[in-house]
Amino acid sequence: MSTADRSNAYVLGIDAGTTSLRAGLFNLQGEPLHFYDQGYTTLYPQAGWAEQRPADWWHALVTAVRACLAASNVDTSRVIGLAIDAPCDILLTDASGNPLTDSIMWMDLRATQQARQLTETHDPILRYCGGDVPAEWPIPKVLWLKQQQPALWEQATYLVEQMGWLTWRLTGSWAIPLNSAAAKWHYRANADDTTPAGWPLSLLQSVGLEDLPQKAPGTVVPMGVKAGELTAQAAQELGLQAGIAVSMSGIDAHAGMIGMNVLAPGTLALITGTSTCQLVQSPGPVIDPGLWGPFEDAVIPGDWTIEAGQASTGGTVRWLLDLLGGALPVGAERYAAADAAAAAIKPGADGLTVLDFWQGSRTPIKDPRARGTIWGLTTAHGPGHLLRAVYEGTAYGNRHILEKLGELGVPTTHITACGGGTRSALWLQILADVAGVPLTLTTVPDAVSLGSAICAAVGAGAYPDLQTAGQEMVHPGITVEPDLSTHTIYDEGYALYKETYNALAPLFQRA
Repeated sequence: MSTADRSNAYVLGIDAGTTSLRAGLFNLQGEPLHFYDQGYTTLYPQAGWAEQRPADWWHALVTAVRACLAASNVDTSRVIGLAIDAPCDILLTDASGNPLTDSIMWMDLRATQQARQLTETHDPILRYCGGDVPAEWPIPKVLWLKQQQPALWEQATYLVEQMGWLTWRLTGSWAIPLNSAAAKWHYRANADDTTPAGWPLSLLQSVGLEDLPQKAPGTVVPMGVKAGELTAQAAQELGLQAGIAVSMSGIDAHAGMIGMNVLAPGTLALITGTSTCQLVQSPGPVIDPGLWGPFEDAVIPGDWTIEAGQASTGGTVRWLLDLLGGALPVGAERYAAADAAAAAIKPGADGLTVLDFWQGSRTPIKDPRARGTIWGLTTAHGPGHLLRAVYEGTAYGNRHILEKLGELGVPTTHITACGGGTRSALWLQILADVAGVPLTLTTVPDAVSLGSAICAAVGAGAYPDLQTAGQEMVHPGITVEPDLSTHTIYDEGYALYKETYNALAPLFQRA
């Protein structure tokens, strides 16, 4: 596509999140014209279960796209493509694509026993996920379906995830994203000396899931590759032109990596929210039980993606703000007031130490029994101390991940961040100070939607690959430089953070 053509074209980046779907309309310079969010309902039929209705996803997609187009007032004939990112929520359908179940969401924990069963196979493929299979991932849920609802399993024609089902609704073609297949389904793009390419057949056979590949879509599509063309029916519903490119994106955090142009080794993508996800690219495989991955070809062909995460970061801040109640104002002023209260406290929070394990520890310590801890309290401590200590505890957790990566030969020289946590200038400074490396924001805070828009642009032929598109569509914003004198102060707090976990770990296992 010529430069002149690119100046008159638009793409839609659609982020199907956990609680809502967001459509963003972008030009091919990466500038957003408009966003629109449409929520949907999560069902909790039993403790630990979480489900959604696929029809609600489609309604949200249609509503958000139409509203976004209307507010932008662009000529829809200039929209050349779209792509959707989504978590790995799964469902079963009949041969016509009609759902036989509500979706089982990524955060559903009904398959904890099945995850343990898969982990205990010690299959060689598990070295690519740190040796254990999380219950949040799809194959444990699939095993639960086959074991607990065998008649439904036999009746189903297709086993798909949210991205695959929405792509089918848009194009009439079934496909599975290579990104999520590699990162969450143990799918290998290439063989190695112990594991063949394709589906993890030995793992599946060992637990009685040898028929899973027959129910999964046969076409595996990388990020930024066209999965199909928009059908006339879908185009009419969305208010778009039939035949435009529908391209594959990936898991939301991985789309955010693209939307921040973190596509080369050395920079870490920090995606903040209720939890935090850390992602880095590596030219070769780096295997360690304290991390997830490496995932080959998950984002960039020929590269490996390494993933880490903290289960509760922004969620812990929100918990504390709710707990403080009347001590802070409500509404939009709440987080500004929290920052002001925490900023009034010196680094180190006057002796408070926080372990950021309100929902267990993901990486590099994989301990689901670990629990949030605050110690060092005296009557001299107030809300500001607690808030500062939580900010610092989450930053120590991030540094622990960076330290592990460095030990494995994957040093971090720079952090690029996005997500809700970036609204706190104080937390960003603490993250940079604790890590001791610069932290940059991009000009589009919604990097996830932009990442899917970049996938759409590449799949539509506007750019030859994700790296080129990232250079053109992602623009750096402010950079937060670390205060090295404060970094030295935090060295002591970080050592105490690790020592605290080591001391409490035996007690966590007794809980």
